[in-house]
Amino acid sequence: MRVRNVVDDNNKDNDILVDTNSTISGGHNKKSFLTPATRRKRLLMKQHMAMERRKTMLVLVLVALFLLVGSRVGSTIYTGRATQHNGASQPRLRGKVDTKPKCSTSSWIPSNAHSFNENLDVSRTNHLVVVAGHSVIINGNLEDAGTDENVWFLFDYQKGQGLPQAIVAHIQAGIDEATKDPKALLVFSGGETRAGMGPINEGTSYFRVADALNLWNDDTDKKPHMSEIMDAYPSVRSRAVAEEFATDSYQNLLFSICRFKEVTGSYPKKITVVSFSFKETRFEQLHAHALHWPSNQFHYVGVDPPTSTGFDLERSQKGEMQNSVVPYQTD
Repeated sequence: MRVRNVVDDNNKDNDILVDTNSTISGGHNKKSFLTPATRRKRLLMKQHMAMERRKTMLVLVLVALFLLVGSRVGSTIYTGRATQHNGASQPRLRGKVDTKPKCSTSSWIPSNAHSFNENLDVSRTNHLVVVAGHSVIINGNLEDAGTDENVWFLFDYQKGQGLPQAIVAHIQAGIDEATKDPKALLVFSGGETRAGMGPINEGTSYFRVADALNLWNDDTDKKPHMSEIMDAYPSVRSRAVAEEFATDSYQNLLFSICRFKEVTGSYPKKITVVSFSFKETRFEQLHAHALHWPSNQFHYVGVDPPTSTGFDLERSQKGEMQNSVVPYQTD
């Protein structure tokens, strides 16, 4: 065997690497020397392994920083602490408590609009008020939403039936119900039911119309009979949200309950639904029953447009029975 140096057993400082596990044919362990090429190969392997360890550590550090920053941002937006005027710290559900919408005179949003949960009242609500949607807005002339069919996407069978008047009446009825109860959360319910309109949903459309027509009962001069209630209770706008996924009446009820839980952290103890009078049987006896909701904790408000708009209650009742009640009963 060819070697470069002779190893002295007493020389512990010799810097030449040896393989103490190799044996010769005689069966006795002998120290064999590594060639320069083998030493270089092992050194490169060690350097490569060290580099991989450094890369792994760097990735772990970056992931940890990302999770830390993400958790702090989420906490600030959704579960941050809001300080009231008395200095007490309360959990807030979204947004800044002292934020007021900054609106120009041409904006949809009223200049006196109240921000969501501005008085930290939403977490204490236990009454769900649902306004079931029937269409989406398709132009910006929202000041005409209560009279002009062109503001709404209407199917042929919906035209000439006073639907714009009905929609605004439903919005106002829902706001009135929520005005009466400071523990009510108003939910405008309805998803993207008009495929050709893109990402426009019924719930948000109703909210925008309420803003454009200033229906929030914040102006006591318009409704003097409700002035005492309005002054005593928090603004309905600060207790109103949209449910943006329902595509039928059953989902209007079910998804609104889920939305209430999402916003407040608890389920409602009482539910009020606002829609057409001829849909009462569908909501109360079919949908609420299917969800095992107690009848004594369910209230229905039926609102129809005047007959002068072309609305025919008898025809609507027949269509409701044939196209909705019977199919839901057999579903």
